[in-house]
Amino acid sequence: MIDVLVIGGGPSGLTLAILLIEAGCNVKVLESRTVVGEHSRAIGIHPPGLDVLHRAGIGDAALANGVRICRGIGISRGRIVAELEFGSIPSSHRFVLSLPQNRTVELLRQRLHGLDPTALMLGTEFLSLATHKEFITAQAVGPNGVVKTFDCHFLIGADGTRSSVREEALVPFQGSELSDRYIMGDYPDGTDFGAVAALFLHTQGITESFPLPRNKRRWVCWVGTRETASLPELVARRTGHQVNAEENTMLSRFTTQEFSVGAMAHGNVVLIGDAAHEISPIGGQGMTLGLVDAAELAPLLVAALNGAGPRRRLDDQFSRFSALRLAAARRAARQARLNMRLGRPLWGPSIGLRDALARAVFSSKPVTAWVASTFTMTRDQSKYRHQARVDGSDAP
Repeated sequence: MIDVLVIGGGPSGLTLAILLIEAGCNVKVLESRTVVGEHSRAIGIHPPGLDVLHRAGIGDAALANGVRICRGIGISRGRIVAELEFGSIPSSHRFVLSLPQNRTVELLRQRLHGLDPTALMLGTEFLSLATHKEFITAQAVGPNGVVKTFDCHFLIGADGTRSSVREEALVPFQGSELSDRYIMGDYPDGTDFGAVAALFLHTQGITESFPLPRNKRRWVCWVGTRETASLPELVARRTGHQVNAEENTMLSRFTTQEFSVGAMAHGNVVLIGDAAHEISPIGGQGMTLGLVDAAELAPLLVAALNGAGPRRRLDDQFSRFSALRLAAARRAARQARLNMRLGRPLWGPSIGLRDALARAVFSSKPVTAWVASTFTMTRDQSKYRHQARVDGSDAP
């Protein structure tokens, strides 16, 4: 009998497995892929996510591999209209770490292998589940085509937005497609921005620019449904900077959507990360949401496996966990929607009004401190800690 069977070997699933194994649990992670992908859409790890990575034992390695973004600027019509510094946020990590998700996964895999070389089962695809009174039976097919059966006390769906666990458990995933569309790519950094994030507020839509490790830079452009220009053309037109299409190391077009489950815990099946809540990637808070999900769930699973208290009390704690984490996801979704709204095309007098408003807002230290803590999710984490103390549950 396995204590916890985790479906999905992304950041949230691997992190949960590491924390559980460190607590003495018997854990298996089923991952359908055999290798880590070469390209990553997600790159931002916010301070609460960095706290989790330190707890999982890879914090220092992540910092050594990433770029610390301590400052962001907004540029309109060739002039800086807004500046945001993270030096005042309530965290020991006063920056957002730029680290492609594939590298984060590699570091987590290495850590998990060091704790238990047999925990991660690559090339193993989850098929189905059956619930019993005290345990769950799951079936999966391995790389050799043989179907395997696993009995576990808890089954965790950390298998992304198209979660097979969620579908098998018949958990509704409600939401909608959003109207905003983007194109992004990674190129050698030919700017002088260094570790600064730059947002170009162009009349045709926003272009965002973020530093990446190894002297690369990511460019993200809002695009209309009829836009046919290439990313290098859009970057040159909207920012004045040049990128060489032949030096591109990643190129992707993506739409935006917002979906969520009504509850993350369903008996002994629990959904975390994108399997439980999908938000727009604009703002980059999705990976940190999943990491914190894992960190908050781990002690609840350990307590349940150790029989700490009556089942009713444990069920109440799982319900509180679900409510608080879904509330955090809703806040992140609202922030993403605001980010997208601010990045849409503007014309005429509205441009001057927006620029004047930005200058006024970001000249106020209390306002910029509030924006910085909101963007870095440190205000959200403080809310979680406070609410957890009020409810009587444990906070990390």
